[in-house]
Amino acid sequence: MSDFIENVSYNNPSLMPIGNYDIDIKMPIEIDLDNHGDYGSKKEGNYSIIHKIELEEGRELLMVDLVTLKKVLDKEGLYPKMKKNEVASLCQLTMLDDVVTVRGDIVKVTKHKK
Repeated sequence: MSDFIENVSYNNPSLMPIGNYDIDIKMPIEIDLDNHGDYGSKKEGNYSIIHKIELEEGRELLMVDLVTLKKVLDKEGLYPKMKKNEVASLCQLTMLDDVVTVRGDIVKVTKHKK
């Protein structure tokens, strides 16, 4: 048995349906934000976007929390403004001195006309 989902919105890159689309790069994105901070006025709900977890045998794990990244961008008013059929395509995350830099593009996605 297979899953069938109709009418998937193509402005959600994680659910990009199979098909032929044209992508028009509208504007580059480069956003700097602190890796650590807090939510709300009571400084409750501390967040961290990129976590470094020490494992056994000297190994370490780096985890990027994309949900927290989206929430922080929204909270700080840094999430890019987009028009209909535009998508924020996040291509690269880097961190230096506890500052996360988000790089990517605003792209317009349209169905390719044959």
